[in-house]
Amino acid sequence: MIKQQVINHLLSNGGKLTEGETWISIAETYKVEPSNQKRANKDENFRKKTIARTAQRYWQSYIKQVNKLKVKKQIFVDGNLKFETYKEGPEKAKLPENPDDFEIEKYTTNPYGGAWMKLKRKEKILDDTHLQDLKEILTKEITPVEYSPKFITNSKAHFVYGSDKHIGALTKLDSIYKNKYDRQVMRERIVTASIQNIEDSVALHGKFEDLYIMDFGDALDGFNQKTTGGLRGTSSHTLPQQLNNREQHDFYVELHRELFDTIVENEYAANIYFIATSNSNHGGDFEYGAMRTLQTYLEVKYPFIKSFVSYKAYNHFICGEHAIIFGHGKDDEDMKHGLPLVINDKVANVLGDYIDVNKLADYNVSVISGDLHQSSDGYSKKFRYKKVLAQYGSSKWMHTNFGSGQPGLSSEVYVKNSKKIYKEEDFFEIKNESNTGINF
Repeated sequence: MIKQQVINHLLSNGGKLTEGETWISIAETYKVEPSNQKRANKDENFRKKTIARTAQRYWQSYIKQVNKLKVKKQIFVDGNLKFETYKEGPEKAKLPENPDDFEIEKYTTNPYGGAWMKLKRKEKILDDTHLQDLKEILTKEITPVEYSPKFITNSKAHFVYGSDKHIGALTKLDSIYKNKYDRQVMRERIVTASIQNIEDSVALHGKFEDLYIMDFGDALDGFNQKTTGGLRGTSSHTLPQQLNNREQHDFYVELHRELFDTIVENEYAANIYFIATSNSNHGGDFEYGAMRTLQTYLEVKYPFIKSFVSYKAYNHFICGEHAIIFGHGKDDEDMKHGLPLVINDKVANVLGDYIDVNKLADYNVSVISGDLHQSSDGYSKKFRYKKVLAQYGSSKWMHTNFGSGQPGLSSEVYVKNSKKIYKEEDFFEIKNESNTGINF
């Protein structure tokens, strides 16, 4: 009440002190109390100083509020302010020029209305500027390779389904099964096994018209030992790893450079493709960066290789009479449960809708995904449903919850002008796989 009386007094005088008037006189008129009554009783100078400062602050606080909220209308009764109407609320904070570069770190609400957001800049693993700079550097250092194979093709396409490589992952030594996965084993399963798979297929079918090297995601084990759910804060699981972030990225690029260098040198096919999905629950944006770095290398050194890195839960392309819909099987954000090992009605409806919307019904449709580290084949009325093997195999967590999980590499050969598909599963041997048993 005293505060309002001080404000009304000044408003009645046009917001100014009258001649001979001081903040002390105003404070004494409206009986403003000192901040420390006990000290004021002993020290008159302190009493006058503190009540004058309090009265002045009442007015300054009011003026600050008026300027901030922009008063539109004031109603006085008997010379006293009774009601105010404000034109608008406090001035809104300006958003960053590039809001997509930021994410909400904290959101706070006020029970009396209003809210505050604290933003933080997103940690970018790479961006277009990085890729452009990389391309410029590579262009100066690498001479583009010309590719003009002179052989008769077989009108077939060979597909290598690389999946769930989990580069950097560590299967703990106290797991119930063994799964050694150091750099040497990664190279054997990702490079050597892929080349052997292609050569075996060439020996059986002849040189191919098309060769597709695919990557179905979870290529990197995880950024900062977290899945994408862990980075969002929806999972507290810490991933056991043997390679740090930089090492995972660099080793992925190194292995796949070696893979494509060998493929081009041996001329297994007339046309070569690299198609990958990075929307996965382990790799996400992290592996997107590694895949795009590899893609940039391919664009510079092997401009004839057609490549595409997808960041959508599903995508598709056409190969002859076949339509291939692909994805990791569990995305980085929206899927609580990934695509199951065996197709069910819900999945059939969701994917059937995708086929209808994209007008793929006239093709022989295959829906292919990884994630579960197991291979399976199923069918619905509209499409074939396939899960592919994992080149990594399984972690201790998977061993305990789902079993041993044999690592391997899935591949297929499509006859482009028919619906015929040849299937192959190459399983990797793990010597002395059991890690249990008591001997006396």
